[in-house]
Amino acid sequence: MSNYNTDEYIRLIKETLSEYRFHHSMCVAEKAKELALKYGADPEKAYTAGILHDVMKEADLDLQRRLIEEDGTVITPLEIANKKVYHQMSGAAYVKSRLNITDSDIINGIRYHTTGRENMSLFEMIIYLADFTSADRNYPDVDEMRRRTDKSLFDGMLYSLRYTIIDIASHNRQIHPDTLFCYNWVINNINKRGKSE
Repeated sequence: MSNYNTDEYIRLIKETLSEYRFHHSMCVAEKAKELALKYGADPEKAYTAGILHDVMKEADLDLQRRLIEEDGTVITPLEIANKKVYHQMSGAAYVKSRLNITDSDIINGIRYHTTGRENMSLFEMIIYLADFTSADRNYPDVDEMRRRTDKSLFDGMLYSLRYTIIDIASHNRQIHPDTLFCYNWVINNINKRGKSE
């Protein structure tokens, strides 16, 4: 079990995020804990990552970029053009440099909760799907997303990635390569699982 000071992190996000974003973060923390208990990850660590996953979501973009670059991450032209992915990178950098969190599960759970990536860990998928299926979410098909996530993490990942890719493409926006690699990786895993059953 983790021994992170979640009360301190809750105070931090309550002070720095809007009421809406604070509520969302707490909903994600609860969902992450629930999924961790279901799928065999550390529930307290998942709760911590859920609290902090959007810690930089509403921060100034220049500050976010500075944190990302100080962390040694090179921002690609696609990421510069699509600043919606900044907060996952700046959030990971922030928890390392400002909160002194060294746990790679928490760092990577935050780092890839928007785009996903190839070869995601169980913990990373839990944080990604907790963000998609938290109690405050009300987008079309959210009940189906929750049903699939409850059935299997890979089923939830497939449905969420397909939803995301179609939505981004329908608005003529660029799709982050990590999301496409994640989608292909998920399909490959589902196909392998199907052949072994």
